[in-house]
Amino acid sequence: MAFNNLFASMRKIGREIVLPADRIKIICRKALAGKGIKTILDFGSGTLFWTDWFIQEFKSKVYAVDVYYSNAIMPIRDNVIYYSDVSKCLQENAEISLVWVCDVLHHLQPSDTDIFLKGICNKTDIIIIKDIDANHKFGNYMNRMHDKIINKETIYDIYPEKIISFLKPIGYEASFIYIPKIWYPHFLLIAIRNN
Repeated sequence: MAFNNLFASMRKIGREIVLPADRIKIICRKALAGKGIKTILDFGSGTLFWTDWFIQEFKSKVYAVDVYYSNAIMPIRDNVIYYSDVSKCLQENAEISLVWVCDVLHHLQPSDTDIFLKGICNKTDIIIIKDIDANHKFGNYMNRMHDKIINKETIYDIYPEKIISFLKPIGYEASFIYIPKIWYPHFLLIAIRNN
């Protein structure tokens, strides 16, 4: 338990150094103003950094999804329902106001990313994806090394224009925001379906 608390504290400090969280929050507040966000799927919720912010900011119910939760005892919190499997979360919840995906897609095989995108398009009109832009070779390489060394994970390239080209024909209007910090080429993709 003490190790988990220490690890979570270290991740929080590291996140503040490499993640442009304050800028992302400002952009999301503006993009989501007046949208009536009641339920959020936070895919890759990990230490609940974004889950906590969504609850505070939008007073929403959050479906926190992370494979880590399959072997962890998670604290009981109001407005949070934990899942270790995103497919199960999508099956059990008919409508989701917002799907938030932060630094997850580069951990999925491309075929799994395609399946995930198809699955969420049937559930929500708002998708926000924050990830690392593979178009920026050096930063993408540095992120790859970070995840390989620290997390021992294989990383896949994420090209925002590929996601946009998938979402646009099915009615989503997508905005791309490039937000570099240190050497990390972060991007934020906000996709809202036209009604």
